[in-house]
Amino acid sequence: MTHRIRRADYFYTTVPDVPGEAYRLLSLLAELGIGLLAFHAIPIGPSHTQFTLFPDDPLRLRDEGKKAGLVLDGPHPAFLVQGDDV
Repeated sequence: MTHRIRRADYFYTTVPDVPGEAYRLLSLLAELGIGLLAFHAIPIGPSHTQFTLFPDDPLRLRDEGKKAGLVLDGPHPAFLVQGDDV
């Protein structure tokens, strides 16, 4: 079993916790040509969800996201561990 550990940057964004918002956000990123290495979603409070986005190109997410009106907090440094889940 091999693992890959690398440095990555991530961003936070918060969306309303309603059906379809995750799809809307991920579709927008795809339309902008922004690939993700990983993402995580967690509910915060009764009416919002916070997404953690690990883009393959942090500068592109920052620039294109700003043009598209996304409110992003980041980039923040992290380590991304990828491997087989056994």
